[in-house]
Formats: sequence, C-alpha cells, structure tokens
Amino acid sequence: MHELKMAVTLEHQVVLTLENGDSVVGLPKWSSHPEKVQVRTIEGAVWLMLDEIKHVTRIIPFQ
Repeated sequence: MHELKMAVTLEHQVVLTLENGDSVVGLPKWSSHPEKVQVRTIEGAVWLMLDEIKHVTRIIPFQ
C-alpha cells in the first residue's frame, strides 16, 4: 500500500486492480473509515475496502 499512500500524499492518479479483476482509475483520498479509500473517478466517487485492492499503479505526471 506504499504506492497508494504516496499517491494520496502527492495527489497522483492511480489505477487500482481489484481482487475480482476490475480496475478503477482516479484520484485517491483517505476515507474517514481507516479500512477504506475514496477514489474520485470520472463517473463519481467510489469507496473501496483496502483488502479489495490487489495492485496499485501510480500515474506520475511529467511536468
């Protein structure tokens, strides 16, 4: 979860691969619930349990 922590801190977008094979792309924010993360996507906000996340890819913008 190190990459997820870095993405929240640096406000980077992420691609989250879930245990069920789905992917979620968006900007992560910590939830008020310690076992959840909020991801702001194009479709709207999604709350995910941390144990549902299989892999985190951080998107680092070139400036």
